[in-house]
Amino acid sequence: MVPVLPRTSLEAHGPVLPPRPSTMQVGDRILNGRIEAFSCKRAGEDKKMAKLLEQQYVDEIASSPLQLGTSPLGPLSDSSTRRLLIDLISTMNASFPDHDFSGLRPEQFTREPNVNLVVNSVNKHLAPLREAYNSTFLEELWQAIEEVIRLHECEIYSYIPDMEEDPFSEGHLWALNFFFFNRQLKRILYFTCIATSKYSPAAAEAVSDPESLDGLEDMDDVI
Repeated sequence: MVPVLPRTSLEAHGPVLPPRPSTMQVGDRILNGRIEAFSCKRAGEDKKMAKLLEQQYVDEIASSPLQLGTSPLGPLSDSSTRRLLIDLISTMNASFPDHDFSGLRPEQFTREPNVNLVVNSVNKHLAPLREAYNSTFLEELWQAIEEVIRLHECEIYSYIPDMEEDPFSEGHLWALNFFFFNRQLKRILYFTCIATSKYSPAAAEAVSDPESLDGLEDMDDVI
């Protein structure tokens, strides 16, 4: 996946759309989030992986047409559905380069019924940030996202964690995973945020990492 406008729209909203992971402490919780936009254009290793996965899915459909004919993303027999699945996997691989999501199945994604439910869910979980740091945080967040992806033109998908060692495995209070897919723009915006108790081993490990402290140290400037 090719990052979209990494030094224009996204970085212009640095406090809202950090082009790298941002770690923040709110009360007794550590929030680790990122919002990244990618073009669906494929190149290099992404293109190679896409070809391998496409052939794998085609072979599976040929051998088990009834079992693999449908999926939460649409009919897997449809090339556009397979492309979408591969794009979602490529997006996660690009966002979390230390993990390999190529083994994900379509059942691990679901399509959200409408944008309002997603907005309400995000606002509910991130409300403490507005209360603690900036009363206009959420408004600025959605304005920046709108400029990059055109919310109401998007299909929205979410990832259901089902791997033993992925970034969303056990030990978190909650996790948000949303993919805003604009077919017309051929672009995916990936929004993820993980909440961990500051007393948990996972939070202690994150805070011990100097890179993860950037958001905490600069919170007054970042938000």
